[in-house]
Amino acid sequence: MINGSFIILLRSWIKSIESFMKETELILSNSKDLMWAMDSRLNVTVICGDPEHISGNKAMALIDKPLASILPEDARGQFNICIRENRPFSMECLISNGENSTLPVQILAEPIHGSVQDTFHGIIRDISDQKKLQSLEKELNRSKKLKNLGRLAGSVAHDLNNILTGIATYPEILLLDENLEPKIRKSLTIIKESGRNASAVVSDLLTISRSIRENCQVLNINTIIERFMAGPEFKKIKAAYGKIEIEMHLEPELLTISGSYMHIEKSIMHLLINAFEETAATVDCGNGTIMLSTANYYYVDRKKNENTEKDLSPGEYVMLEVLDAGKGIPEENLNRIFDPFFTKNEMARSGTGLGLTVVKNTVLNHRGKIFVTSDENGTKFTLLFPVLRSELPMANQATALDEIKGNGETLLVVDNLASQRKIAETILKNLGYKVFSVADGIHALDFILQTPVDLLILDMVMASSISGLETYKRLKKLRPDQKAILASGHSESEDVLKAQSIGAGTFVKKPYTILDMGIAVKEELDG
Repeated sequence: MINGSFIILLRSWIKSIESFMKETELILSNSKDLMWAMDSRLNVTVICGDPEHISGNKAMALIDKPLASILPEDARGQFNICIRENRPFSMECLISNGENSTLPVQILAEPIHGSVQDTFHGIIRDISDQKKLQSLEKELNRSKKLKNLGRLAGSVAHDLNNILTGIATYPEILLLDENLEPKIRKSLTIIKESGRNASAVVSDLLTISRSIRENCQVLNINTIIERFMAGPEFKKIKAAYGKIEIEMHLEPELLTISGSYMHIEKSIMHLLINAFEETAATVDCGNGTIMLSTANYYYVDRKKNENTEKDLSPGEYVMLEVLDAGKGIPEENLNRIFDPFFTKNEMARSGTGLGLTVVKNTVLNHRGKIFVTSDENGTKFTLLFPVLRSELPMANQATALDEIKGNGETLLVVDNLASQRKIAETILKNLGYKVFSVADGIHALDFILQTPVDLLILDMVMASSISGLETYKRLKKLRPDQKAILASGHSESEDVLKAQSIGAGTFVKKPYTILDMGIAVKEELDG
C-alpha cells in the first residue's frame, strides 16, 4: 500500500514538473528576452528565450561559442572589459539579427558565485519598443517647443509690425509731397524700402507660428514662379550665384490650387536660395544646374498604396519640385532642416535661418505635404498642394491714387497706439476723407452713439480694452448696418474670420501701404 501510494504521488509530482517545464518553456519561447550563462572561457553554456529574434541564430549555433561573437565589433571590447571587472553591469548596443537588419538591445549581466562551471549569467533584452517610445517622446517635446516658439514669434511679429508701420508707411506719406528735395526723397525711399524688407522678415515669423490664416485665392503655381523670376528679388539672388543655371520643367496645363500668393512665393524664394547655396559648393565640379519643376500629381484614392502610406488624403495634387546639385544633406540633419534657426550655411547669405521652416509651415497651412530626399548627388524637395480645379480670376489692374480718393465720407479709426492712429488719419485725410480717431473699443461705441460714421477702421488687438472682435459684436447691436474694415499687426486670425462672418469687411495687415488702405476703404464704402 505504501509503495503504491508512493508511486501515485511520484507520478503526480512528475506530471506537475512536466507541466511546469512546458509552461516555463512556453513563457521563455515567447519572451523577447534572451537569457544566457557562460563559463570561464566566456563561451555560452545555457541559452533560453528566442535567440533567432535577437541574433538571427538558433540556440544550438550559440552553445560553446563566445557570447561576444554576436555583438558588433565596437561593443565586444566594452563587454569583455566589464566581464574582467567581475561585477554586475549593463550596456546597450545594436545587434545584427539578419541581413541588413539591426536590433537595439540592452545587456544585463552579473557574476555567478559558487558555481563549478558558469561564471556569468544575464539577459539580452530587445529595447526597440522602448527606443521608439523615447523617439516619440523626443518628437513630442520638440513639437511643444516649436509650438511655444511659434506663439512667441506671433506675439513678437505683431509688436514689430506696429513699429514698422511708422518706418514703412510714414515715408510713403511724406513722399506724396511734390516739393520734396531730391536728396530727401531718395532718403525717404531708402527708409521705406528698408521698412518693407523688415516687414518681410516679420512675415516669416508669422508664418512659422502656424496660428495664422491668410486670405486664400485661386492660384496657379506656374504664374507665381514666372512672376517671381521676372522680379527684382530673384535677379538679386541670381546675380550672387552667376555660374548656376536654372532648368525649368513647368506643366503647361497645371491645375489651380487655393492658397496665399505671398506665402507660396516666399516658399519658392526660400527653396531656390537653399538650392543656390547647396549647388554653389559644387559648381566648380561641373554641374551647376538647379531643376525647378511643376506637375499635376497623381490622384490619391482610398486604396492602400504608396501614396496613402505617405499620409496623403484622397484627392488630386499639384507638385512643386526643386532639385539642387549639391553634396546632399547629412542623414543626421535631415530631421532638423525645418527647425527654426537651424542652418549650416553662412548667415550672411542665408538670412535668418527661417527659410525652410517657412516652406514647411506654408505647405502644412495649405493642407499639403512636403518630402525631402538627399544623397551625394543633391537634394530634392517635393511639395504637394491639394487641387482646387477653379478658373483663375481676371487680373486686377494697378489702381492709381486718384481712383481711390474719397468724397468727404466720415471715418473712425480705432487703435490703442497713438502712432498708428496718426498714420491712419494722415493717410485717409490725404485721400479726401473726414477722419476721427479713438484709443479703444469703449470710446468707439460712445463716439458712434453720438456721431454716426460711414466706416470704422478697427484694430483687432487692443491692450487694456475690449478686443476688436468684441467691439464689433457690441457695435452690431447698436448699428446693425455699420460698415467696418479690420486691421492688425498679426496676419488674419480666428477673430478676424469671426468678425467677417458677422458682417465686417476687408482685413488689412500692418504695415499697410497707402494703396492697401485706400483700396480697402473705397471697396467697403462702395460695396
